[in-house]
Amino acid sequence: MPKLLMMMLLLLPVSIAAEKPAEPSDHQQLVEKYTAAFNARDANAMAALMHPGIQWITISGDQSKVTTDGKDLMVSEMESYFKSPTRISSSLGGWSVNGDYVSVIETASWMNSEGKRQAQSATAVYQIADQLIRRVWYFPEQKTE
Repeated sequence: MPKLLMMMLLLLPVSIAAEKPAEPSDHQQLVEKYTAAFNARDANAMAALMHPGIQWITISGDQSKVTTDGKDLMVSEMESYFKSPTRISSSLGGWSVNGDYVSVIETASWMNSEGKRQAQSATAVYQIADQLIRRVWYFPEQKTE
């Protein structure tokens, strides 16, 4: 019995090393590129990843509202947003991909006026159509530590 146990323990690192993390899906990579463009404050790069009929939908309680409708308006809003002196960056985690829908937890962080780091996270669901971002449902933000 000790020999069997020893063999199992010796093979364990090999089986763990053989497991590779899954490659991100094309849809996940699209959302990552969109977020990277946001972090670079590059509205044109973001626009290249938007469907012409993109919609930004906010969810609050039992209500949902289309807050931005169309690529031109979204780009205009991003350009205006990027003029703010507050530099916000987003990171992504907690991925789930289901067909043309990608859900992710987005964590935004920034420095407040006293120089203290602030952060909040929210669940977002991206719908992909024709390899472009068609809709984003954005759920209420949660403060993070």
